Amino acid sequence: MAKSKRINFNEFMSGEFKLKEKQRRQKRVRKVTQLAVSAALPIATCGAVGTLGFAMKAFAATTGTNAVVASAPIAVEVGAKEWMSAQSLDLLTHVLDPLVDIMVALAFPVASVIIVGSCFFFMFDRAEKGFDTIMKAGLGYVLIQVSPLILDILKQVGNAV
Repeated sequence: MAKSKRINFNEFMSGEFKLKEKQRRQKRVRKVTQLAVSAALPIATCGAVGTLGFAMKAFAATTGTNAVVASAPIAVEVGAKEWMSAQSLDLLTHVLDPLVDIMVALAFPVASVIIVGSCFFFMFDRAEKGFDTIMKAGLGYVLIQVSPLILDILKQVGNAV
């Protein structure tokens, strides 16, 4: 079953619709070619290009700058397997970042509601439960706020091993 396409009458009469379709095809071919080259380059160079990129990223991350420095770290030859595993590890370490950001943003309002709610325990003569709930809400808030730091430490330990 062929796809039907709507073409303006003026474009049809002038032949402009053919040019637009040709430009779309060329753009699609360029995108696929760029994707294929970017995927094949690290494999074809046995990871040398990717390793240099990792070294520059690591240098920029440790110095806090994105500037390229003349004395770049020396790239170590690795194969495609090592390069892909490093890329996968980098991707997996940042997968949970949006979830962690949401948890950090919601921690204060949720902890506030729990602490205010636990104050009602004092009004109903259940001070033990009130103190316990406030303590747990405070500890949960602190742990959630510190969780990005803990995740960064775990990532650095994983990279060191």
